[in-house]
Amino acid sequence: MGKTDNQPEANYAEILKAAQEQALKATQEQAQALFGNIPGFQMPGLEDLQAQIQAQMQACVPDLDQIQAAQAAMGAPGGMPAGMTLSEEEMKLNMKLANDYAQALGGYQQTDMETEEWEIERAGDGQLNPTQLRLLAFGAPLFVYNSEQVDSYGSEYDTDTIKDQMSDWWGIKDHATTWQTVRWLLEEGHHAEADEALRILHEKGRKTVTSGTSGEKMQDVVLIRDLMLQQEYCSAAEIPSTVIAWDLVRIVNVARWTYQCGYISVDEMWQIMEIAGKEALQHFSSWEEYGRSFVLGRGVWHGEPEDCETAQEIITTLLRSAQSPWTQIPWNE
Repeated sequence: MGKTDNQPEANYAEILKAAQEQALKATQEQAQALFGNIPGFQMPGLEDLQAQIQAQMQACVPDLDQIQAAQAAMGAPGGMPAGMTLSEEEMKLNMKLANDYAQALGGYQQTDMETEEWEIERAGDGQLNPTQLRLLAFGAPLFVYNSEQVDSYGSEYDTDTIKDQMSDWWGIKDHATTWQTVRWLLEEGHHAEADEALRILHEKGRKTVTSGTSGEKMQDVVLIRDLMLQQEYCSAAEIPSTVIAWDLVRIVNVARWTYQCGYISVDEMWQIMEIAGKEALQHFSSWEEYGRSFVLGRGVWHGEPEDCETAQEIITTLLRSAQSPWTQIPWNE
């Protein structure tokens, strides 16, 4: 790849480092989405992840050791041997390494800098009946995000890791705390405060409420609402009046995870999912409405446009893919 007179020569080591950091960041974000925690989580085993990424890069760039040795000999850790330039193919390779690693631990693959494609994983073993498949469908957005199968309540994640994270992120350690968390998600969760902000916004109108007034949650709601309208995710009339779908999706996932931990029985797992499903039917009239509520809720959760955009991509996949339970199972079945 050529460069202009004002463009510094590409630094091979820095681009490799950037690819590593991108993959690690994607992994941490994946864990955060999986366990629904507040910011501040540090991914366990970071050194191991770095070693795995380095190994992947070594496999794709056989002369990596020689390049790094040459840099060290020159006394410039970030330097580049004279005359060495980074081709467009090499730059693409480094970006692909980070994306491939994130895909392995997450639920997406980034094909370029602007487009993300999501896959719907299925067991296809016919082990579940229609009622069970329907209950799992209410948790589908996070199943897709985490590359979990939408037609199974099994998991690819290590049980001990799930137990640790359920404890650290959710405070769930046993049967009692499982049910306490389910009740909290139903009655308050992350939707109660946001729903109050939405109520005020609907009553007073957007022109009378600015993103800098009425508290932090109102700022988040206005930010994400405006984004959804600007990106044409929906019309103003279709903006949800509640973001409870974000918490209902997580209830289904909590039921799945805590069953895998052995904290609840399989019957209780289905019972919890049924509670979430019935609550969803009371608030929404279609998978589209349920999905929009999830998109808004996930965005408002941290007040982050990226969270909203990611959720929209997943919901769009669920509403269009022939593999999706949302296209296979009627809302009012």
